[in-house]
Amino acid sequence: MSKPVVCVVGAGTAGLEGLLTVHEQLGDSVDLRVIAPEREFRYRPMSAGSLFRPTEEREALIGDISAEVGANYLCEPVVAVYEDDRCVVTRDGDTVSFDYLLLAPGARDARSLQQGFVWERGQDPGFLDQVRDSIRTAPGGRVAVIVPRGARWSVPAYELALVLAWASASTGTEVSLITAEARLLGMLGRDATSLITRELQDAGVVAVTGVEVVDAPHSELRSSGPIDVILVPESTTSEEDALTGKPTESHHGASEAQSFDFVIALPTVRGPAIPGVRSDTAGFVEVDTGLKVGGSERVWAAGGCIAAALEHSALSALQGDVAAAAITRAVNPSCGDAHLEIPTPLLVTGILLSGQRDRWLAENPAGTRQPSTRCLWWPPGRAVGHMLAGRIAAWDPSVQGTLPDLADGVPICVPVVLGHEDRGSRAGNIVADEATHKARSRDLENRQMMAVERREHEAADELRKLGRGLERLAADQRHVEDGLRAHGYLRDREAV
Repeated sequence: MSKPVVCVVGAGTAGLEGLLTVHEQLGDSVDLRVIAPEREFRYRPMSAGSLFRPTEEREALIGDISAEVGANYLCEPVVAVYEDDRCVVTRDGDTVSFDYLLLAPGARDARSLQQGFVWERGQDPGFLDQVRDSIRTAPGGRVAVIVPRGARWSVPAYELALVLAWASASTGTEVSLITAEARLLGMLGRDATSLITRELQDAGVVAVTGVEVVDAPHSELRSSGPIDVILVPESTTSEEDALTGKPTESHHGASEAQSFDFVIALPTVRGPAIPGVRSDTAGFVEVDTGLKVGGSERVWAAGGCIAAALEHSALSALQGDVAAAAITRAVNPSCGDAHLEIPTPLLVTGILLSGQRDRWLAENPAGTRQPSTRCLWWPPGRAVGHMLAGRIAAWDPSVQGTLPDLADGVPICVPVVLGHEDRGSRAGNIVADEATHKARSRDLENRQMMAVERREHEAADELRKLGRGLERLAADQRHVEDGLRAHGYLRDREAV
């Protein structure tokens, strides 16, 4: 009797975590297959004793990882899924069969502006050096860091704005953070918004919310100044609509042309739009709360490819675990390993740091080649997950087993809203115009903020209940003590 075939598409954090977890649970009872265009998984450990300085980027070969768990590895992208035939087709026309499939091909980054730089940490190591040197040689300029609609993890833009402001504090350079978000880091909760508002103010960063930045008409395409853009505030339909964010009051709802010496934008993100997989109008795979693909019985998805309000490497690793647990139970329903019981909804957890200016400057002094931009989110790094992180530490003896002591910050634990479309979802290539993509992204952001607010209200109600319970307990204790004193069992210390 042949073994069940478990196929993993993609070799990023979610895919590798899922692969390693399935192997851990099912071992040689399944036939494992990996299909991915990547040849290596890249990671950057933290420097010894450093909170913010990673080491040089390193790599682990996907072929070696696959061989270690006995998986067949095919280095090609997948272009279609045929669940009825239980197979996937690669770009080169290879057909790979499966009984259970985990899709984790990631997302596709795209420019939100034709001008300026796209900020993808690690993609251009010398970029930050160039911007910082330009600020020193031409002080008094203007720098804009932009979060477009559709960027599903905006923290790197806030970090970039902060470190640029810290590094240029004596030059008179104005650093602006312009975001399409209704509230600063609103999808991480009100505590996150309060903390980052203070951090930006202390650093002298000008923050503008609820504004979409677009290229100015007929502007000349360039990467550095002067760069002309248009700031378009979001329109509101109702003052009482809790879903709708307001643009910064100084813009009064009118579009505004501005010019900057440097414009640095996060990329907007689109899904892989795999034919044969139910996807939304932005190309992201639609899944249920257990990460099973909509309308499917044998296909799960995890990581950047799924329709979700937030995307982060730690979240991708958790999603890989959830999908692997579901596949494990599908293969072996009697499997009851306790650590596979992962609660839903899925949560983003971490610490949003505060007050790190002096430490960041100490670890990234003027003249530092390729300074780090990590200064807000903890823990850092991409190689996470209870399986993947351990394996990398085993492969790479130089990786530290412990992290530096944490600094002050706000703990973040928020649910992640998954995206579902009532109409228009289908299996196949998804083609959507820019307006539809932005509307879809805004809807997800709004629902994410509502979910976070509900969780905050529930936590506040629970604290109030605990407070009332403690008050009743204290009253009962006083009543019992009074009774005991009345019968001579207790005496005040002063009376002894």
